[in-house]
Amino acid sequence: MTPDPDDLRAARAAAAKLLAQQGYHREAAMVLAGEGDDFSEVRTALALLGILAAGAASPPSQPAKLRNGRRLAGEEC
Repeated sequence: MTPDPDDLRAARAAAAKLLAQQGYHREAAMVLAGEGDDFSEVRTALALLGILAAGAASPPSQPAKLRNGRRLAGEEC
């Protein structure tokens, strides 16, 4: 699946900013030039944009586990 060009630009910008902040200026320039789309920073930013684009659509919730009518949490699950 080919990513949306706008999403790809946003992912590149976010990844380049992160790389530059970490002192990787050469890599940041590569990402902005479109030469670093295989960098993990770009792939992560693109994945996060996809998650945000899904918006309110969340995975179906599973029914709560109950014991004696009370919802279980933490280690009790």
